[in-house]
Amino acid sequence: MTISFQNPFLFCIILTLFSSNSCHCFHPKLLNVSNIYSGWSPAGATWYGSTIGPGSDGGACGYSSDVWNAPFYKFVSAGGDSLFKSGQGCGACYQVKCTWNSNPACSGNPLTVVITDQCPGGPCAQESVHFDLSGTAFGVLQIQYKRSWGAVWMINAGWALRAPFSIKLTSLESGQTIVAWNVIPAGWEPGKTYRSVVNFQ
Repeated sequence: MTISFQNPFLFCIILTLFSSNSCHCFHPKLLNVSNIYSGWSPAGATWYGSTIGPGSDGGACGYSSDVWNAPFYKFVSAGGDSLFKSGQGCGACYQVKCTWNSNPACSGNPLTVVITDQCPGGPCAQESVHFDLSGTAFGVLQIQYKRSWGAVWMINAGWALRAPFSIKLTSLESGQTIVAWNVIPAGWEPGKTYRSVVNFQ
């Protein structure tokens, strides 16, 4: 099977764990996060690029101009070191919300962003957690965030691949490895979401 893309991405799957965000999500009861803090935490935020743009086009994670399209729709962020994690944070979803109550432009409603770039230096290095949001996603100065427990993955193999595909995941926290066997079926299509109920214990 030969697949042609404007960019050399062979496939991109979206797996997330909350059905209320833009990352096409799993049912949250299928995830055991009892040992992981998932409440709101303080963070810093800046924005980069055009006020209606996606910030950098792809940046250090290699998403290129795909950040303009589904599933991102320009709701992306570069992450400081604690979010970027030397590239292991690429594709992670976070919900961010404004906490500046005195500003009427601050709705307090959460917005889901995907880490697609690294934010080095400046405020990104000065704050323990920092989001350098796209202009589209930015509308706040003081924010809170929480992990949305999902990710976006891609592969640039350079040759045609034959489905079905199995996905092997390793937890950054515990080091545990799981495999979602044949989660991407033969006849898969780019931009589609494929679900698995395999989960970490």
